[in-house]
This record gives sequence, C-alpha cells and structure tokens, in this order.
Amino acid sequence: MNKASSTLIQRAANLRGRIGKLLLTTAPLVLLLAGCDVQWGGIQVKAGEPEYERPAALKARPDTLGELPPLAMPTGPVLFHVRRADASGRAIIEPVTELSEGELVPVGPQSSERAEEYAAGFLERYYQPNQAYVLLREGSRVGTFYVGLPDVSGSGICLTLRAEGQLELRPRADTLSEFLAWPVGTRSGADSLQAPAYRDDMTTLSPVLARRGVNEAGIEGRWRFQRPTDIRALQVGTGRLGFAATFMVGDSLGPGSPVDSAGMVFLVADYAPAIGYFPLYFDAAWYAPGQKRALRWIDAIDVEGDAAPEWLLRAYGDAGAWYELVERRDTSRAITWSSRRPICETR
Repeated sequence: MNKASSTLIQRAANLRGRIGKLLLTTAPLVLLLAGCDVQWGGIQVKAGEPEYERPAALKARPDTLGELPPLAMPTGPVLFHVRRADASGRAIIEPVTELSEGELVPVGPQSSERAEEYAAGFLERYYQPNQAYVLLREGSRVGTFYVGLPDVSGSGICLTLRAEGQLELRPRADTLSEFLAWPVGTRSGADSLQAPAYRDDMTTLSPVLARRGVNEAGIEGRWRFQRPTDIRALQVGTGRLGFAATFMVGDSLGPGSPVDSAGMVFLVADYAPAIGYFPLYFDAAWYAPGQKRALRWIDAIDVEGDAAPEWLLRAYGDAGAWYELVERRDTSRAITWSSRRPICETR
C-alpha cells in the first residue's frame, strides 16, 4: 500500500468517528424537540413527525360497455307542415309535433351525441322517395304531397328535418300555398273544402284593430300601422268572415334580428253584422334585438280530437323558427304548447 492510500483511509476513519459523536450528541435534542414549537435562527419552527394525507379508498369501476339510452324516435302520429316553394308545385315539408297518448311532443333528437343517428332514422321512416302525405286545409283534404329529396340542416339537438317534394292538389285548391299533412292512413279529413270568404275591408280595417289593441294594452313603441304584413281569411268564431293578420313594424316576418327595436302585432278577428270586426285573440310586443317572437297563422286543426279546433301558429325568432298552439280555455284563448328550444335561439 502506498503512502497516499494510507492517508485516505486514515481520513475516512476520522470522519466516521466525528459523525458518530454528532449523532450521540444531537439525538436527545431531536427527541426533546419532537412535537414542540421552537425558535430556530429567529424563525418559529414546529418540530414533530410529518403528517401525510391518506388517499381515500378508490372505488372499482366496472370495465364494461354500457348500453346507450333509447333513441326516442316518434311512437305516435306525426303532424307535418307543408308550404309551396314555387308555382310549379314544388314544396317543403317539415315536422310540427308528435301526438303521443294525448300529449304534444316536440320532434327531434334529445341529445347531441345521437343527433346524426336520429336524423338517419327519421329520414328512413318519413322521407323515403315518393312517400305520400295527405294534405289538409281547414280540416278538409285538398291533395297529396310526395317526398323527393331530404334537406337536413343544423346540428345537435337543433336539427331541422325538412324534405323537398311535389304537390298534387285538387281543383279549387291549386291556389293555396300552405297546408298541414299527415302520413297516409293517419287522418283523412273532410271531402269538401269550404273556402272562407275574403273581403277587401279586412286589409283596410285590420290596422284599426291592431292600433286599438296596442292602445288598450298600453304597449309602448313607435307603432305605425299600414297594410298587414300577412293576412289570411278564416272560418273562425261565428262564420266565414274572420281573418288573421300580422303587422311587423321595423322588422321582417321571418328569422333574423332587427337592426333596432321593433314591434309585432298578431290578431285573429271575427265578424258580426251589428258591430263589424272584433278581436278573438290579440298578441303584441315591442322588442329589442335578441327578444324577437313574430307570429303568423297556419291553420286550425283538431289536434287533440275533442271537436274543439286549436290554432297552429308559426313563430319566428332571432335565429330560427318554431310552432305554437293556441287553445280555448273557458272564455279566452292562450298559447298552450310551443316547440321552441331556447338553446337553438342562442346559436
């Protein structure tokens, strides 16, 4: 062994001796400090055994493939809305509601995760090429709609399930542009159509009813009533001289927000020889962008089968459209159902 190696061994032995003496000297001090608060170089120190947070027991999760919830396709008859697109008879069909055990159920996917699957199932069931639908107007059968090409838009639960197709209308009904429709075999309707009588004074006197209704209801706004934006002669109330009218002030009768605040009046009127036209139903609002709800008449139909026809209305918002149903309750009429999905209006 050389001299350098002997020197290193001697230094290591001396170091072990010093460490042993240090441990013997400090061990009692550590034991005395355990669990005590002491001052160490001017800092308050808590001496003691370290405490560790014990993790909660983990719950075992089964490693299985769970079944997806039901697709919730319609189980009852589905009512459709058909509107003419051009003079050649091309038209658009879309669902309004499902009748399920006496209840009106909105048609469409209930979850975004299964929206595409729902759309595929709906097209297969209701929009097969040349699939036929019975067209009704005021409860009478007026023709047939034949499905052509599906037209699905939107996403998630806000899908719009439409299809293009062709109208085949009976004589005297070929000038009509809007209909309700049932799948063949669901409902047939009456054989003859009794067209309501249209009078020119409906257009000139409807602004009078609109202005009177706004004043009586105390609805403030920059109201200017001229010709109605939409008017339809109806068989309501006591006879064939009723009408439904919509007035839009500063906005359009369709989806989309106004540039500034705007107004909407929707009214249904009847006629009596002794007093002239009088309102059966009145709905109006002066609204800001983001609050739009514009109404127009579609048709009267006995949806619930109680011999008391309800009124089906089309409603337009800032970003989309939906359907509403007006029903008679005691001595008045009110909105009792709507297919509106507010989340779709925020997109």
